[in-house]
Amino acid sequence: MPAPPASPAIVTKVGDVVDAHVHLFSVAIMEEMIAAFPQMKRFQQAVKDRKWGRRGEHFDLPDLDPAAMADWYDARLDGAGITKAIVVAIAPSQYLRDFVAVSRRVSVLAAPDPRDPASVELLEREVEAGFKGVKLYPVNRCYRLSDPACKPFFDRAEELDVSFVIHYGVTVDPTGDMRFADPIDLSPVARDHPASSFVIAHFGAGYLDSILKLAYQCKNVCVDSSGTNNWMDSFIPRLTLPEVFERALMGLGPERILFGTDSGTTAPYRKWIAFQQRRVLEELGLSDRERDLILRGNAVRIFKIDD
Repeated sequence: MPAPPASPAIVTKVGDVVDAHVHLFSVAIMEEMIAAFPQMKRFQQAVKDRKWGRRGEHFDLPDLDPAAMADWYDARLDGAGITKAIVVAIAPSQYLRDFVAVSRRVSVLAAPDPRDPASVELLEREVEAGFKGVKLYPVNRCYRLSDPACKPFFDRAEELDVSFVIHYGVTVDPTGDMRFADPIDLSPVARDHPASSFVIAHFGAGYLDSILKLAYQCKNVCVDSSGTNNWMDSFIPRLTLPEVFERALMGLGPERILFGTDSGTTAPYRKWIAFQQRRVLEELGLSDRERDLILRGNAVRIFKIDD
């Protein structure tokens, strides 16, 4: 049975921090992901073990109903000093639909496949259910957003005033294909849908140069800062995080950069990433207004999470 509707979402204020890129995993969500991606054996193992993680670290996988998860996530945000967060879904999920209905502080982006002829109808249902946008995975699902099959989806998304987060670049997903990793493929989509915002995750995860070229032409292209950004270790020439922020600020301006940590649900919240990035913004000498745009205001505006 769906959870009862939540009271209206809280409204953020200057000084609050919005984490614009986090994940939510539970036993029920993993079971839904197994149904969507039966080839992903690690999802099956996670449900079997009731644990999730990577690189040898595995933590308990929560087994909570959506209402209990909303309370649990609120406490998690409080512990990290985060006011609101945006969960990026990996697959369509009834659990997340029920979670959206009760959460006042955590918004969710849906995950349809834009190539699917049924994606337009799914998008309409997800927007009606309260999802605040869409997360797309071209490098993981091995397709191009410029594929003509995706056009009806993007046309309807623009009509619905839906914004996107997109994963391009390197990925830990063993089924991903780097032939689909370059954000330049977004060019005709962003050009032809100027009313939609396209947020490229993780500073492009190794494709920052492509983003800067793309953003020069398309003013609706943005980035988020989420994750460890360890793609910098293999980027040539070598970059530091302050240099990445400097180049993004020069190419996009503070109005098109969103803060994020890429925190999951099982491992401890990535408070160190939040601390590191906030310190970089301070050391770069940004104004209070510019820091607020990156840490809160842009996410609120693009994804309407205070509505």
